[in-house]
Amino acid sequence: MKDLNNYTIEDFVQDLNFRKWVLGKLPKEDTFWEHWIKENPNNLFMIEEAKTLVIATQIEEIEAFEYAKIAGIEAILDNTNQKRKWLNSKSSIAIAASILLVLSTIYWTNSYNPSQINETIKSQETENKSPKSLFITLSDGTKVTLKKDSKIQVSNDFGNQKRVVYLIGEAFFEVKKDPLNPFLVYAGGIVTKVLGTSFTVRAYQNESKTSVAVKTGNVTVYQEKSIKQNNHPDQILLTPNQEAVFEKSNSKIVKTIVEKPIVLVRTNEILNFEYNETSIVKVFDQLQTAFGVKIVYDAELLAQCNLTASLSEESLFDKIAIICETIQAKYEIADGQIVIYAKGCRK
Repeated sequence: MKDLNNYTIEDFVQDLNFRKWVLGKLPKEDTFWEHWIKENPNNLFMIEEAKTLVIATQIEEIEAFEYAKIAGIEAILDNTNQKRKWLNSKSSIAIAASILLVLSTIYWTNSYNPSQINETIKSQETENKSPKSLFITLSDGTKVTLKKDSKIQVSNDFGNQKRVVYLIGEAFFEVKKDPLNPFLVYAGGIVTKVLGTSFTVRAYQNESKTSVAVKTGNVTVYQEKSIKQNNHPDQILLTPNQEAVFEKSNSKIVKTIVEKPIVLVRTNEILNFEYNETSIVKVFDQLQTAFGVKIVYDAELLAQCNLTASLSEESLFDKIAIICETIQAKYEIADGQIVIYAKGCRK
């Protein structure tokens, strides 16, 4: 276990024992967290923030009916040729009838006109066959930018207790905030759960990976199959400029950084990323603030290192590469962070 005093909010949220404690899943005699908080009152604010996130993003138990419904949806969303072959056999007709019975509360239609923009939809499958993105507004106010060769489906009960969307392809979501009704996207073997934020999901059937990239807010991601085995499966918490990549071949989710991180915070001091004999420690601190990406380095080792450079036009990774070249260091991306390996500088 990591040193709890060095835990971030994200570390607490991903700590299985901590989540069980917050959700009341630990035995009554297990009072570790109560004692630790009492002995470390300075961490109380962070603990409360982490508890709020755990409660807000906890995963409800999905009943057998929900699993059957999901399975039916996945079958219906198979490509057209497969559907026709499947429905041609007598035995398959019986299976189809069963699935349709389970899906009796879901209304499907393909009568959507792709030329219509910002149409409010409640219960249908919407497919974008045009080369341009399709802009949709769901009944809860959530905005979806559906990319080409993509389709989504929304159930009849959308917005009642849950907001569930099924996606094949790629879409950018700007979710309307609703703390009481989490928003879930089922796509490519993973589930993305949010309360109100913006993110992109890419889940094409012919690709080996599914990815979730966060623009704003916090997002939790977990494998769809894991919830059938455990009501509280391992989740990955993503923050802005972070990305989760699900490898279908080995069923693993890896946290990384988006290909092109955007500036999240601008101040007068870091507006243009212009440096003149500026401490490398200060430079890294400014980059962390600007992009919201944690940069791990030895501050004591780099205390004597300075930078003189104009980095206003470069991407985050180009900025890091230039800095590393200047101080003869190298970097890697690990668990959604940038880790710097350096030897230090001599005066």
